[in-house]
Amino acid sequence: LSVGIEDHCKILKEVSSKDKAYKLGVQLQEASNSKQSTDLMEMIQKGLDEMQNKGSLSNSKSISDVMAKELHERKSRKGGLIGVSSGMRDFDNFIGGIYTGVHVIAARPAMGKTAFAVSVAINAVNEIPVVFWSGEMTSDKIFLRVESNISGIPTERLRINDIYRDEEQELNRSHILIDRMNFTVDDTPNLNMNQLRVKAMSWKAKLGRFLLVMDYLGLMDDGGDEYKGVTSNSKRVHQLANELDLPILLLHQLNRSVESRENKIPQLSDLRASGGIEQDADTVSFLYRPSYYKLERDPISGLETDGSKAWIIVKKNREGKTGEVCARFEGHRSRYSDL
Repeated sequence: LSVGIEDHCKILKEVSSKDKAYKLGVQLQEASNSKQSTDLMEMIQKGLDEMQNKGSLSNSKSISDVMAKELHERKSRKGGLIGVSSGMRDFDNFIGGIYTGVHVIAARPAMGKTAFAVSVAINAVNEIPVVFWSGEMTSDKIFLRVESNISGIPTERLRINDIYRDEEQELNRSHILIDRMNFTVDDTPNLNMNQLRVKAMSWKAKLGRFLLVMDYLGLMDDGGDEYKGVTSNSKRVHQLANELDLPILLLHQLNRSVESRENKIPQLSDLRASGGIEQDADTVSFLYRPSYYKLERDPISGLETDGSKAWIIVKKNREGKTGEVCARFEGHRSRYSDL
């Protein structure tokens, strides 16, 4: 009898959800001729929020059920990771991989944020579909960096088709690999959170669970107020990750306070425009290249500065330790990797 009641409740819930979705569709159709697209997006957002909130009691779970789910998931975890591998072993050992939640990678310009994101995306696509949003680059420029990362041919030569004969085979191999990738690129400029949420739900329906790479937070629509906009967007990106069970790699730019320090090492207080980013994120890591600042000695290792090395400084880690990870940086190949 209890099974029959449960099945009946599921049917009623499904019918109710479809009815709400139908009514939302009718409202959108009626408003489509008189409202701007941004207003329609807001209507979709509010409608979906209402549908979700009315079923919010379903988010309550028995701790024994939570335990059963967690123990089942642990059996499938490999190499001590709870998320998707970044492709950088030492970094993965610190944060446990890119798991559901928001993982902020922040740096000053020229530290290689996009190269880092591309490197993580290329490795992650072996395990999970990837969606790469850029508010800074068009899709062809993102492809160029992916192509360079895989082929090892510098972007400046790829752009003008200056390919050496002994590179042709590797370039062709990279094109075959890229063609097989479940890798979506979105270059919508000035993306707002309502647009992102609708897009993310569409991607989730099409791809299932995926890694969302965002380059970068400061290029999203802030409504004309950078501080309030970045704070709000950071919070809503975090909510989106939890709502759709998504691992999100979120790039962000640090403010100029870094430049005033003698050693140029970033601090959490350098997160541009908002302290909410640190609060919302599951992990916060900084990219730091002493050679860029022409420092004779590396302030972290104490050794002579090496232009091929960079530091990934894990400053916040909700699930583990913090510290510094040394990595190889090849800017002309858009590549971060293990030493």
